[in-house]
Amino acid sequence: MSNDDALALVGAQIARLHAAGQAAEEAAPDVAQALRRELDANIAAGVDPGGKAWQPTADGHKPLRGAADNLSVRAIGRIIVARLTGYHARHHFGDVRGGVQRQILPSRSQLGPLLRATRDVVMRKLATHLRGDG
Repeated sequence: MSNDDALALVGAQIARLHAAGQAAEEAAPDVAQALRRELDANIAAGVDPGGKAWQPTADGHKPLRGAADNLSVRAIGRIIVARLTGYHARHHFGDVRGGVQRQILPSRSQLGPLLRATRDVVMRKLATHLRGDG
């Protein structure tokens, strides 16, 4: 391999590394979808982000069945925003009659499962850039 060929390969790798810096922003919409799927699954199962079951309603039913309708998850640049509205937000904080908290959005200490759900998305995007496919 000539010096020119070697320099061209090094230059191409440097360009791929620079492009990889955009991987987080490019992956953000897919990450938002993965997070939404994870949160929807928790709501359907009636558990908080840590997997702990929500307290049943007073008549023994699974609570907050419609919470997914008041949840939005979207990407703004490289930031993922999850927003809960309506009375479901009050349940999340326990600001309801009876004071029962049924957490829907994760706290900082509960991010593990959600981070694992997004890891593959980000790693695929990064690998695409490092291979030069992106």
